[in-house]
Amino acid sequence: MKKLLLAIAVLHTVCVTASSRQLHIIPQPVRAELREGVFAAPGCRITAKGFPSQPGDLLRLASELAAPREKGSSRRGASTLLLRLDTTAGIPREGYRIRVTPHSAQLTAGDESGIFYGLQTLLQAADANGNIPCCEIDDHPRYGYRGLHLDVCRHFFPVEFVKRYLDRMASLKLNTFHWHLTDDQGWRIEIKRYPRLTEVGAWRDKTQIGGYDEKPATFEFEKYGGFYTQDQIREVVAYAEKLHITVIPEIEMPGHALAALTAYPELGCVNGPESYEIGGWISGPSNVFCPGKEHTFEFLENVLDEVIALFPSKLIHIGGDECQRTRWEACPDCQARIAAEGLQDETQLQSYLTHRIDRFLAARGRQLIGWDEIMDGGLSPEAVVMSWRGTAGGIAAARQ
Repeated sequence: MKKLLLAIAVLHTVCVTASSRQLHIIPQPVRAELREGVFAAPGCRITAKGFPSQPGDLLRLASELAAPREKGSSRRGASTLLLRLDTTAGIPREGYRIRVTPHSAQLTAGDESGIFYGLQTLLQAADANGNIPCCEIDDHPRYGYRGLHLDVCRHFFPVEFVKRYLDRMASLKLNTFHWHLTDDQGWRIEIKRYPRLTEVGAWRDKTQIGGYDEKPATFEFEKYGGFYTQDQIREVVAYAEKLHITVIPEIEMPGHALAALTAYPELGCVNGPESYEIGGWISGPSNVFCPGKEHTFEFLENVLDEVIALFPSKLIHIGGDECQRTRWEACPDCQARIAAEGLQDETQLQSYLTHRIDRFLAARGRQLIGWDEIMDGGLSPEAVVMSWRGTAGGIAAARQ
């Protein structure tokens, strides 16, 4: 009996593996049933129905399926690929339905994102010859926010790399690109009103090498950096939009601000000449903006005004993590702010800054998102929390 059960288990495993190998789809669809036969996509005729206007980008993506696989081949078969937009089909948002037979493939969705993701599934399912197994697939996302983060501060990546990164995201049906644009190690976004942010803040003279916990730290002494012009930012945002990806910019505050302070030291707590230096990796307590100065808020709001003009995203990330408040304890401006606002301590002073920026963004139709430290001292009611220190922060935010 045990041998029989083992044989059945092995047979079941082989069958499942074979089915999975035929589809090659990541992530796995909600429902997928294979049928006999294949649909030969190269040379097929592509049609679109139900769209308010010609879906040029979607048709171009579909044409990758229909492209000949052999050099010089221009075979035009009788098979068809139909892209059908139907808002009454009862398909969940960003979802799609695929029906593939030997002579036709039909992709139906209630919105263009669903058509786009269905095409990604067909592209994944096609083998090297362009054959797609006959199947029925019903799929929709399990999560509305499907994101990937890229830190371009510690290591700068050129625009072409970022585009390829977005391509990989789209192929896996990810829809949110979290772009970490400012930190201690470099300021990577052009701000017209403050040119020194990129003239000075985008470059460092040394980069930490070796392990994170290495004592003492070792460095490579070589000028390193780079930044994105506003035109390049617009180019990336437009490219992402065609891939149905929203770009969320992150502008760190009040901590992780060493690159900005190196460019504009008057934004720090010391009211006098002070030399800042962009760190290679780890920075000390001097990497925080001074929230006691009104000039700091003028700077942050001016920066965010230019950021908002570049990014249509509802969410604007302000960081808020790892803010070392040692400087604030000794800063007369910060202590005066604490007294004037009736705050209890420096933790609430950070919360004061977060609340002000929250109101500023809300007045412009945007929503603040930050790391889970923005809950310390009191969470802004409309803020979104991204918990990097574990699930506890997410649970606490949900309860609030």
